[in-house]
Amino acid sequence: MNRIRIHVATLAVAFATVALPALAAYPDHPIRMVIGWSAGGATDNAARTLAKHLSKELNVSVVVENRDGASGMIATEAVAASPPDGYTIQYTVADTHSLNPHLVKNIRYDAKADFIPVALVGFNPTVLVVNSQMGITTLAQYIERAKANPGKITFATWGVGSGGHLRLAALSNAAHIEMLHVPYKGSGPALMAVVAGQVDSMIVPVALAKAQISTGKLRILAVDTQTRYEEVPEVPTYKEQGYDVTMNTWQGVLVPKNTPQAIVDRLNKAVNDALARPEAQADFAKLGIVRINPGDGSPAAARTYLNAEFDRWGEIIRAAKITID
Repeated sequence: MNRIRIHVATLAVAFATVALPALAAYPDHPIRMVIGWSAGGATDNAARTLAKHLSKELNVSVVVENRDGASGMIATEAVAASPPDGYTIQYTVADTHSLNPHLVKNIRYDAKADFIPVALVGFNPTVLVVNSQMGITTLAQYIERAKANPGKITFATWGVGSGGHLRLAALSNAAHIEMLHVPYKGSGPALMAVVAGQVDSMIVPVALAKAQISTGKLRILAVDTQTRYEEVPEVPTYKEQGYDVTMNTWQGVLVPKNTPQAIVDRLNKAVNDALARPEAQADFAKLGIVRINPGDGSPAAARTYLNAEFDRWGEIIRAAKITID
Protein backbone atom coordinates (compact mmCIF):
# COMPACT_ATOMS: atom_id res chain seq x y z
CA MET A 1 0.00 0.00 0.00
CA ASN A 2 2.84 2.41 0.86
CA ARG A 3 4.53 1.70 -2.49
CA ILE A 4 1.26 2.49 -4.31
CA ARG A 5 0.94 5.78 -2.45
CA ILE A 6 4.53 6.70 -3.23
CA HIS A 7 3.99 5.83 -6.90
CA VAL A 8 0.85 7.99 -7.12
CA ALA A 9 2.61 10.87 -5.39
CA THR A 10 5.55 10.56 -7.77
CA LEU A 11 3.20 10.70 -10.78
CA ALA A 12 1.47 13.79 -9.38
CA VAL A 13 4.81 15.57 -8.99
CA ALA A 14 5.78 14.54 -12.51
CA PHE A 15 2.57 15.89 -14.04
CA ALA A 16 2.92 19.13 -12.09
CA THR A 17 6.51 19.49 -13.32
CA VAL A 18 5.34 19.10 -16.92
CA ALA A 19 2.38 21.45 -16.51
CA LEU A 20 4.22 24.35 -14.87
CA PRO A 21 6.47 25.20 -17.84
CA ALA A 22 3.43 25.04 -20.15
CA LEU A 23 1.56 27.56 -18.00
CA ALA A 24 4.64 29.75 -17.70
CA ALA A 25 4.97 29.83 -21.50
CA TYR A 26 1.36 30.81 -22.07
CA PRO A 27 0.60 32.08 -24.60
CA ASP A 28 3.07 30.77 -27.17
CA HIS A 29 0.80 30.67 -30.26
CA PRO A 30 -2.25 32.58 -31.59
CA ILE A 31 -5.44 32.80 -29.54
CA ARG A 32 -8.87 32.36 -31.11
CA MET A 33 -11.48 34.89 -29.98
CA VAL A 34 -14.95 33.54 -30.83
CA ILE A 35 -17.93 35.88 -31.15
CA GLY A 36 -21.55 35.01 -31.88
CA TRP A 37 -22.41 37.81 -34.29
CA SER A 38 -21.54 38.60 -37.90
CA ALA A 39 -18.61 40.66 -39.12
CA GLY A 40 -19.13 44.39 -39.30
CA GLY A 41 -21.69 44.62 -36.51
CA ALA A 42 -21.34 46.44 -33.20
CA THR A 43 -20.18 43.38 -31.22
CA ASP A 44 -17.73 42.38 -33.95
CA ASN A 45 -16.24 45.89 -33.98
CA ALA A 46 -15.78 45.82 -30.21
CA ALA A 47 -14.23 42.32 -30.30
CA ARG A 48 -11.77 43.29 -33.04
CA THR A 49 -10.83 46.43 -31.16
CA LEU A 50 -10.04 44.43 -28.03
CA ALA A 51 -8.23 41.74 -30.04
CA LYS A 52 -5.94 44.38 -31.55
CA HIS A 53 -4.90 45.73 -28.16
CA LEU A 54 -4.84 42.32 -26.48
CA SER A 55 -2.38 41.08 -29.11
CA LYS A 56 0.05 43.78 -28.01
CA GLU A 57 -0.26 42.78 -24.35
CA LEU A 58 0.16 39.05 -24.97
CA ASN A 59 2.69 39.27 -27.83
CA VAL A 60 0.70 36.79 -29.92
CA SER A 61 -2.03 37.23 -32.50
CA VAL A 62 -5.60 37.24 -31.20
CA VAL A 63 -7.74 36.17 -34.15
CA VAL A 64 -11.48 36.91 -34.19
CA GLU A 65 -13.71 34.09 -35.41
CA ASN A 66 -17.35 34.87 -36.22
CA ARG A 67 -19.81 32.06 -35.52
CA ASP A 68 -23.04 33.97 -35.77
CA GLY A 69 -26.56 32.75 -35.24
CA ALA A 70 -29.16 32.01 -32.59
CA SER A 71 -28.48 35.20 -30.64
CA GLY A 72 -24.91 34.16 -29.91
CA MET A 73 -25.77 30.66 -28.73
CA ILE A 74 -23.97 28.81 -31.56
CA ALA A 75 -20.67 30.47 -30.66
CA THR A 76 -21.28 29.97 -26.95
CA GLU A 77 -21.86 26.24 -27.39
CA ALA A 78 -18.65 25.99 -29.42
CA VAL A 79 -16.60 27.74 -26.73
CA ALA A 80 -18.09 25.58 -23.98
CA ALA A 81 -16.92 22.47 -25.89
CA SER A 82 -13.40 23.82 -26.56
CA PRO A 83 -10.25 22.66 -24.74
CA PRO A 84 -9.75 24.67 -21.53
CA ASP A 85 -6.24 25.75 -22.48
CA GLY A 86 -6.66 29.51 -22.92
CA TYR A 87 -6.36 29.39 -26.69
CA THR A 88 -10.11 29.66 -27.27
CA ILE A 89 -11.75 32.63 -25.58
CA GLN A 90 -15.17 34.20 -26.04
CA TYR A 91 -15.99 37.85 -26.52
CA THR A 92 -19.68 38.21 -25.90
CA VAL A 93 -22.52 40.38 -24.67
CA ALA A 94 -25.16 39.84 -22.01
CA ASP A 95 -27.50 38.02 -24.41
CA THR A 96 -25.59 34.74 -24.19
CA HIS A 97 -25.11 34.51 -20.43
CA SER A 98 -27.61 36.84 -18.72
CA LEU A 99 -30.62 36.86 -21.08
CA ASN A 100 -30.88 33.72 -23.24
CA PRO A 101 -30.81 31.27 -20.29
CA HIS A 102 -34.11 32.81 -19.13
CA LEU A 103 -35.60 33.26 -22.61
CA VAL A 104 -34.81 29.99 -24.40
CA LYS A 105 -36.47 26.82 -23.15
CA ASN A 106 -33.99 24.23 -24.45
CA ILE A 107 -30.68 26.04 -24.20
CA ARG A 108 -27.72 23.68 -24.63
CA TYR A 109 -25.17 25.16 -22.23
CA ASP A 110 -25.03 26.20 -18.60
CA ALA A 111 -24.20 29.91 -18.52
CA LYS A 112 -22.68 29.67 -15.05
CA ALA A 113 -21.18 26.19 -14.79
CA ASP A 114 -19.67 25.91 -18.28
CA PHE A 115 -17.67 29.15 -18.25
CA ILE A 116 -15.19 31.19 -16.24
CA PRO A 117 -15.55 34.98 -16.51
CA VAL A 118 -12.18 36.58 -17.28
CA ALA A 119 -12.90 40.31 -17.38
CA LEU A 120 -15.61 42.79 -18.27
CA VAL A 121 -15.13 45.37 -20.98
CA GLY A 122 -18.07 47.76 -20.92
CA PHE A 123 -21.53 48.57 -22.17
CA ASN A 124 -23.22 50.75 -24.80
CA PRO A 125 -25.31 53.46 -23.11
CA THR A 126 -28.85 53.65 -24.43
CA VAL A 127 -31.41 56.44 -24.49
CA LEU A 128 -35.19 56.50 -24.48
CA VAL A 129 -36.28 58.47 -27.54
CA VAL A 130 -39.70 59.57 -28.76
CA ASN A 131 -40.88 61.04 -32.03
CA SER A 132 -40.85 64.79 -31.56
CA GLN A 133 -44.42 65.05 -32.87
CA MET A 134 -45.67 63.42 -29.65
CA GLY A 135 -45.13 66.72 -27.85
CA ILE A 136 -43.48 64.92 -24.93
CA THR A 137 -40.32 66.51 -23.50
CA THR A 138 -39.71 64.66 -20.21
CA LEU A 139 -39.75 61.12 -18.85
CA ALA A 140 -42.46 62.15 -16.37
CA GLN A 141 -44.76 63.24 -19.23
CA TYR A 142 -44.09 60.00 -21.10
CA ILE A 143 -44.95 57.85 -18.09
CA GLU A 144 -47.99 59.97 -17.25
CA ARG A 145 -49.35 59.51 -20.78
CA ALA A 146 -48.62 55.77 -20.70
CA LYS A 147 -50.50 55.40 -17.41
CA ALA A 148 -53.45 57.35 -18.79
CA ASN A 149 -53.50 55.23 -21.97
CA PRO A 150 -52.50 51.64 -21.06
CA GLY A 151 -51.21 49.73 -24.08
CA LYS A 152 -51.63 52.72 -26.41
CA ILE A 153 -48.09 54.14 -26.60
CA THR A 154 -46.17 52.11 -29.17
CA PHE A 155 -42.61 50.98 -28.58
CA ALA A 156 -40.25 49.71 -31.32
CA THR A 157 -37.57 47.07 -30.74
CA TRP A 158 -35.33 44.89 -32.89
CA GLY A 159 -37.21 41.69 -32.10
CA VAL A 160 -38.90 39.60 -29.43
CA GLY A 161 -36.41 38.87 -26.66
CA SER A 162 -33.93 41.44 -27.99
CA GLY A 163 -32.07 43.89 -25.80
CA GLY A 164 -34.58 46.56 -26.79
CA HIS A 165 -37.50 44.35 -25.77
CA LEU A 166 -35.96 43.58 -22.40
CA ARG A 167 -35.18 47.22 -21.74
CA LEU A 168 -38.84 47.96 -22.49
CA ALA A 169 -39.74 45.31 -19.90
CA ALA A 170 -37.37 46.86 -17.36
CA LEU A 171 -38.86 50.32 -17.84
CA SER A 172 -42.43 49.00 -17.76
CA ASN A 173 -41.70 47.12 -14.55
CA ALA A 174 -40.05 50.10 -12.85
CA ALA A 175 -42.69 52.65 -13.87
CA HIS A 176 -45.72 50.33 -13.66
CA ILE A 177 -46.83 51.12 -17.21
CA GLU A 178 -48.04 49.07 -20.16
CA MET A 179 -46.98 49.80 -23.76
CA LEU A 180 -47.60 48.18 -27.13
CA HIS A 181 -44.51 46.29 -28.34
CA VAL A 182 -43.79 46.59 -32.08
CA PRO A 183 -40.88 44.29 -33.07
CA TYR A 184 -38.80 44.86 -36.21
CA LYS A 185 -36.07 42.84 -37.93
CA GLY A 186 -33.19 45.00 -36.82
CA SER A 187 -32.49 48.17 -34.88
CA GLY A 188 -32.16 50.25 -38.07
CA PRO A 189 -35.71 49.59 -39.34
CA ALA A 190 -37.07 50.06 -35.81
CA LEU A 191 -35.38 53.44 -35.47
CA MET A 192 -36.60 54.58 -38.89
CA ALA A 193 -40.17 53.68 -37.88
CA VAL A 194 -39.90 56.00 -34.88
CA VAL A 195 -38.35 58.76 -37.00
CA ALA A 196 -41.22 58.42 -39.49
CA GLY A 197 -43.82 58.58 -36.72
CA GLN A 198 -45.09 55.06 -37.37
CA VAL A 199 -44.11 54.13 -33.80
CA ASP A 200 -43.97 56.46 -30.81
CA SER A 201 -40.81 55.47 -28.95
CA MET A 202 -37.76 53.26 -28.61
CA ILE A 203 -34.74 52.59 -26.40
CA VAL A 204 -31.65 52.68 -28.61
CA PRO A 205 -27.83 52.98 -28.28
CA VAL A 206 -26.77 56.61 -28.26
CA ALA A 207 -24.38 56.16 -31.17
CA LEU A 208 -27.14 54.76 -33.39
CA ALA A 209 -29.58 57.60 -32.76
CA LYS A 210 -27.27 60.65 -32.68
CA ALA A 211 -27.82 61.67 -36.31
CA GLN A 212 -31.60 61.55 -36.01
CA ILE A 213 -31.53 63.35 -32.67
CA SER A 214 -29.48 66.19 -34.17
CA THR A 215 -32.14 66.79 -36.83
CA GLY A 216 -34.80 67.30 -34.15
CA LYS A 217 -36.93 64.41 -35.37
CA LEU A 218 -36.30 62.52 -32.15
CA ARG A 219 -36.26 63.78 -28.57
CA ILE A 220 -34.24 62.06 -25.82
CA LEU A 221 -35.99 61.61 -22.47
CA ALA A 222 -33.47 59.62 -20.41
CA VAL A 223 -30.08 57.89 -20.52
CA ASP A 224 -29.31 54.60 -18.73
CA THR A 225 -25.94 55.51 -17.22
CA GLN A 226 -25.55 56.00 -13.48
CA THR A 227 -24.33 59.56 -13.95
CA ARG A 228 -24.82 61.86 -16.93
CA TYR A 229 -23.22 60.61 -20.12
CA GLU A 230 -20.67 62.90 -21.74
CA GLU A 231 -22.07 62.26 -25.23
CA VAL A 232 -25.45 63.73 -24.22
CA PRO A 233 -24.65 65.73 -21.05
CA GLU A 234 -27.92 67.65 -21.20
CA VAL A 235 -29.99 64.46 -20.81
CA PRO A 236 -30.88 63.38 -17.24
CA THR A 237 -30.54 59.77 -16.14
CA TYR A 238 -33.52 57.62 -15.19
CA LYS A 239 -32.37 57.78 -11.57
CA GLU A 240 -32.29 61.58 -11.59
CA GLN A 241 -35.91 61.48 -12.69
CA GLY A 242 -37.04 59.18 -9.91
CA TYR A 243 -36.75 55.76 -11.57
CA ASP A 244 -33.92 53.62 -10.24
CA VAL A 245 -33.86 51.30 -13.25
CA THR A 246 -30.73 49.69 -14.70
CA MET A 247 -30.91 48.84 -18.38
CA ASN A 248 -27.31 48.50 -19.50
CA THR A 249 -26.03 45.13 -20.64
CA TRP A 250 -22.40 44.06 -20.37
CA GLN A 251 -19.73 42.98 -22.82
CA GLY A 252 -16.81 40.84 -21.72
CA VAL A 253 -14.44 37.91 -22.08
CA LEU A 254 -15.00 34.33 -20.85
CA VAL A 255 -13.21 30.98 -21.18
CA PRO A 256 -14.38 27.36 -20.87
CA LYS A 257 -14.67 25.79 -17.42
CA ASN A 258 -11.57 24.00 -16.10
CA THR A 259 -9.22 26.56 -17.65
CA PRO A 260 -6.26 26.77 -15.21
CA GLN A 261 -6.44 29.71 -12.83
CA ALA A 262 -2.97 30.87 -13.88
CA ILE A 263 -4.21 31.28 -17.45
CA VAL A 264 -7.40 33.03 -16.34
CA ASP A 265 -5.32 35.45 -14.28
CA ARG A 266 -2.92 36.06 -17.18
CA LEU A 267 -5.80 36.85 -19.52
CA ASN A 268 -7.48 39.05 -16.91
CA LYS A 269 -4.34 41.13 -16.47
CA ALA A 270 -3.87 41.40 -20.23
CA VAL A 271 -7.46 42.58 -20.80
CA ASN A 272 -7.31 45.11 -17.97
CA ASP A 273 -3.91 46.40 -19.08
CA ALA A 274 -5.09 46.65 -22.69
CA LEU A 275 -8.18 48.61 -21.67
CA ALA A 276 -6.02 50.97 -19.61
CA ARG A 277 -4.10 52.04 -22.72
CA PRO A 278 -5.10 55.58 -23.80
CA GLU A 279 -5.28 54.46 -27.43
CA ALA A 280 -7.65 51.61 -26.48
CA GLN A 281 -9.81 53.97 -24.45
CA ALA A 282 -10.04 56.28 -27.47
CA ASP A 283 -10.97 53.36 -29.75
CA PHE A 284 -13.74 52.15 -27.44
CA ALA A 285 -15.02 55.69 -26.94
CA LYS A 286 -15.51 55.91 -30.72
CA LEU A 287 -17.66 52.79 -30.47
CA GLY A 288 -19.73 54.38 -27.71
CA ILE A 289 -18.63 51.83 -25.11
CA VAL A 290 -18.33 52.85 -21.45
CA ARG A 291 -15.98 50.78 -19.27
CA ILE A 292 -17.26 48.34 -16.63
CA ASN A 293 -14.66 47.30 -14.06
CA PRO A 294 -16.47 45.99 -10.97
CA GLY A 295 -14.78 45.54 -7.63
CA ASP A 296 -11.05 45.01 -8.02
CA GLY A 297 -11.32 44.03 -11.68
CA SER A 298 -10.44 40.39 -10.91
CA PRO A 299 -12.05 37.27 -12.40
CA ALA A 300 -13.82 36.76 -9.06
CA ALA A 301 -15.29 40.27 -9.24
CA ALA A 302 -16.41 39.62 -12.82
CA ARG A 303 -18.15 36.40 -11.73
CA THR A 304 -19.93 38.19 -8.89
CA TYR A 305 -21.13 40.88 -11.31
CA LEU A 306 -22.33 38.34 -13.90
CA ASN A 307 -24.14 36.28 -11.26
CA ALA A 308 -26.00 39.42 -10.17
CA GLU A 309 -26.84 40.28 -13.79
CA PHE A 310 -28.11 36.72 -14.38
CA ASP A 311 -30.49 37.07 -11.44
CA ARG A 312 -31.56 40.64 -12.25
CA TRP A 313 -32.48 39.95 -15.86
CA GLY A 314 -34.13 36.68 -14.88
CA GLU A 315 -36.53 38.56 -12.63
CA ILE A 316 -37.33 41.08 -15.37
CA ILE A 317 -37.90 38.41 -18.00
CA ARG A 318 -40.12 36.28 -15.75
CA ALA A 319 -42.17 39.32 -14.72
CA ALA A 320 -42.71 40.23 -18.39
CA LYS A 321 -43.43 36.59 -19.34
CA ILE A 322 -41.08 36.77 -22.34
CA THR A 323 -40.04 33.46 -23.93
CA ILE A 324 -38.46 32.34 -27.22
CA ASP A 325 -39.18 28.86 -28.59
